[in-house]
Amino acid sequence: MRKLKKSTYGFIFAIVVLVIALGVTLYLGLSGWFYSNTTSLVSDMQLGSTVNLSLTGNETEAVSFTLSGAYLPGHELKQFVNVANESERPLHLRAKAFIFSYSLGDCKVELGVSEHWSENGEYYYFDEPIESQNKISVASFVKLLGEEFYDSQKSYVLTIVIEGLDAELDRAQIWGY
Repeated sequence: MRKLKKSTYGFIFAIVVLVIALGVTLYLGLSGWFYSNTTSLVSDMQLGSTVNLSLTGNETEAVSFTLSGAYLPGHELKQFVNVANESERPLHLRAKAFIFSYSLGDCKVELGVSEHWSENGEYYYFDEPIESQNKISVASFVKLLGEEFYDSQKSYVLTIVIEGLDAELDRAQIWGY
């Protein structure tokens, strides 16, 4: 067996260190360690869970969610929102959704509504009054509009507002629709 030169030991050591470093890098890359996001936001409402609201007359209900800025414009986020008429009278309904941020202000968000809803300005209006003790679906998703870009390192507040108005009142005079 031949003896190795001193300079060969240096090359062998460098190759072993590089192979170990390559193996560790591959393991961490495949396990997602380099790509992990460690935000610890605590919110009562989780985006994607079904939300049931109820109105008891001329009032407004709102629900807010914490939203990560990592979503791209045009992305649809599953979010079921239902509203029940708990009053003794039929109600007209309207709804809107927006994202609030300190730097951008209020940014409109599209609601995934059914064909019974009509969009006018920033609100969606239900076509006919909802009868007493009935429940309807407001939205099945929210869609971020393409003109707004959000910072992936920040969090935003997504708010869905639902308003009820007694069906005997003049909706056009009060709401303008």
